[in-house]
Amino acid sequence: MRKSPDVAEMVKPRNIVKILRDSDVKISRKAESLKTVQAECIARLDLAFKPEDIDDLRRDGIASLESNYAEGVNESLALFAELLGYRLPPKPLKIPHCTIYAAVYRRESGEDQLGPAVIYSLMRNELQLTEEIFGSLEKEKIEHFHALAAGKEKAPVRGSAVFEHLQRTVLSSRAQGN
Repeated sequence: MRKSPDVAEMVKPRNIVKILRDSDVKISRKAESLKTVQAECIARLDLAFKPEDIDDLRRDGIASLESNYAEGVNESLALFAELLGYRLPPKPLKIPHCTIYAAVYRRESGEDQLGPAVIYSLMRNELQLTEEIFGSLEKEKIEHFHALAAGKEKAPVRGSAVFEHLQRTVLSSRAQGN
């Protein structure tokens, strides 16, 4: 990224050579320039939200779920996941044709652990939330998680109630200063 020279500076032959050499005016190069631009753009964003914004997000998610609009459901889930710090699950708990966001932790033993988790089946347009904790090395827990995702077992919170639960969680975590 370079400083922008004034027009008066550019028309002088001595300065043209300096501008073309650019070593004395260069601020940064390549990846560092990208990071600088990215930081400046992010600094301009207003990321504050109000309870009404979260309610709108919940309503959008419910409307998308009821109209079988998977892209809208995924978008609402991604925004809630960002607000709650949820991430994609580790490899043993990833499931094809499902969108999964969860609170993911690493135990001292190195095992990944997740829970609560939101599971959205793209094929069945089914949304579930479970508060259970699943370890990535616990075979029985992994099988139970896969059964939930496959619809063979039901999670305690399903359908539009998931978005209501996520809304309450975001607002309560905000009230606690998180």
